[in-house]
Amino acid sequence: MKNFSTPFTLYVAAFVAGSSLSWLFPVVPLYAAELGAPVSQVGLIVAAFSYVTALLLIPLGMISDKLGLHKFVIAGLAIFALAPLLYPLAANPQQLMIVRAIHGLSAAAYLPAGIALAMDLAPVAQRGEAIGWYTMSFHLGLMAGPITGGFMLDYFGFAAAFYSCSAVALLGLVFVLCRLGTITRPSVAERTRSSSWGWMKQALAFAALLMPLFIAIGAGTLGTYIPLYGQGFGITGAGAGAIITATYASSALLRAPAGRLSDRVGRKPMIACGMAVTAVAAGFVTVFHSLSPLIVVAIFFGIGMALARPAGLALVADLSSAGQRGLAMAMPTCFYQVGLAIGPTAMGFVAEASSFEMMFLVCASSLALGLFIILGLMQKKKGSLR
Repeated sequence: MKNFSTPFTLYVAAFVAGSSLSWLFPVVPLYAAELGAPVSQVGLIVAAFSYVTALLLIPLGMISDKLGLHKFVIAGLAIFALAPLLYPLAANPQQLMIVRAIHGLSAAAYLPAGIALAMDLAPVAQRGEAIGWYTMSFHLGLMAGPITGGFMLDYFGFAAAFYSCSAVALLGLVFVLCRLGTITRPSVAERTRSSSWGWMKQALAFAALLMPLFIAIGAGTLGTYIPLYGQGFGITGAGAGAIITATYASSALLRAPAGRLSDRVGRKPMIACGMAVTAVAAGFVTVFHSLSPLIVVAIFFGIGMALARPAGLALVADLSSAGQRGLAMAMPTCFYQVGLAIGPTAMGFVAEASSFEMMFLVCASSLALGLFIILGLMQKKKGSLR
């Protein structure tokens, strides 16, 4: 695992997974509406992916520690390739929700295993930077997916958007299958040296787990409802994809330096700063009603994600043991997926009862509330860990 080919393979896998996951961000809400789903049901359909992912992340993370992380990386990419082929077969919103749930299996299998493998490569003092590089690759995929999927939708239709999503995942799977054989796990002694669950009793651990939940509420709300919100101002599917892409572009570009900075200044300041930026950015969505300023707002939301997420993942790694790496990485990812599920579901009802503007204000308020809760938990931490 010390040669260059292994981390490069993981970065490619992360890019493919990110692009496969986000390719349909601007497509599924419009497809659900095309099938007759009301706004609140659109949120449920989009969130079905995250509900399944959140439900299965922790058990699959535990199993991946036992059976082999690389096997779950391959399985996740395979489902990423197959699931998009089912979308054109959905004839009504109920069937579409089932397809989304099946698609959620891909992320549940891939996400904890992929980041745990990347963590195994990193020295303790460079965990933030290592996570930054890996998540940068993932977010570059998240950046490329929405705008490409929106373009395919606008110019070639729904079916082309779904089939092209499958093709990208399939190409990535073939590449990874050819190169993943060099990956090994740490020695048995290293894995079994500590298997304590005591780290979960610390207030700081709860802060690290709650942060991705609240940020995901905001990210899920923006990713789901920007396409519908933008329709009222003449923003096309490609334009909505560009807004979503801007979020993940700024996040991707700053992940590595933000992770490196968290190694130097500490995890807590980075988490707090990132949470504050996302809350302000979500509130400013209601101020603008055209493409360019919404892209700027999305960029700032992505900056907040970049500051907070690598620091939070590195903090979980700092607190947990090597033998629980898959499980430990599954837990913040699970909380993130729960947020991605809660956000579109709850905010869809808010939008249906009031307006999209009120929905984004409620979203911003939830992020601000999360910041205060996390600050309180971090103040309770005792000990020498940053």
